[in-house]
Amino acid sequence: MQREIAIDQAMIDRYGRINGDNDIIHYDHDYAAKRGFRGTLLHGPHMSAFVMDVAVRKLGADWLRAGKLYTRWVGPVCPGDVFHVEIEDNGDLRATSNNQPAMTGRVGLRPA
Repeated sequence: MQREIAIDQAMIDRYGRINGDNDIIHYDHDYAAKRGFRGTLLHGPHMSAFVMDVAVRKLGADWLRAGKLYTRWVGPVCPGDVFHVEIEDNGDLRATSNNQPAMTGRVGLRPA
């Protein structure tokens, strides 16, 4: 199962207001560029939220009762990127941005 999400700054701003993360790297393009990034950065937990959406679509209500998620954020996701999330049948998680790895991990269910 997979999903693609177009990322824009408004999305990053809304998420930041919800979670209270005011780190300037998420909001100031020039600041992020001076640190070597293509632009501001999508929050890591926001990436995980997109993965959880795919997990619910793949595993249904069982995910809500017994889901588990292990992630490692490995690359930046910036405004203008398309964030691609894929969960394979064996639970392996791969997410890319700008055709580069952005997140790896595993999705599954806790034993009953």
